[in-house]
Amino acid sequence: MLARPGVWFGLLLGVVAYPFAQIWLHDELTRAVLDTVAENVGASAMRDQVALVGLISAIVAAYADEFTKLVMLLIVGFVMARPSNPRAVTAAAIAPTAGYALFAAHLALTKALQADLPTPDLAYVFSREWAWISLQFGTAYMLARGWLAGRLTGYVLLAGVLHTAAAYTATLDDIGWHPAVVTLVLAVVGLLAFSWGASLIPAGRR
Repeated sequence: MLARPGVWFGLLLGVVAYPFAQIWLHDELTRAVLDTVAENVGASAMRDQVALVGLISAIVAAYADEFTKLVMLLIVGFVMARPSNPRAVTAAAIAPTAGYALFAAHLALTKALQADLPTPDLAYVFSREWAWISLQFGTAYMLARGWLAGRLTGYVLLAGVLHTAAAYTATLDDIGWHPAVVTLVLAVVGLLAFSWGASLIPAGRR
């Protein structure tokens, strides 16, 4: 549905929303949540709980991303006159996600290329960005299905669980897992999200 202006609006919206989501929703919200937890359990205890801090950060980052994509879906859907057919709803979900995910991948790959990483490390970065794009598109399909089925809350929670699993791979890196294993885990989660999410859309046409 590339001929529809709403799709191009969605693509641009995703690019514009990315810095806002990263700076405010991700960074500020994660810091606020971790500060709240530290006040209750103690800052020294938090420093020793790398896995727990990583899990909290992954949950916040995941649902911040899904909330951002949901808001973008609603905005693009409004611009497209609140579509109800599966193709239009899917386009309203995928267009801003494409702008969002591809902008994120562009930044990550640019930094990796500028850092002059060894070939294996560069291959890991490329593979991980493909996995992240797959995950973002897969969860966008889930949000579209939630709109079509009238069960947005359930599908947002499902998308957030898969997104949390992907985001937690950053902690696996921090605690010393081999980069190849971390990349494989992220690729499996991304492929699962994409294949599962994509399979939900044809069901909406029946």
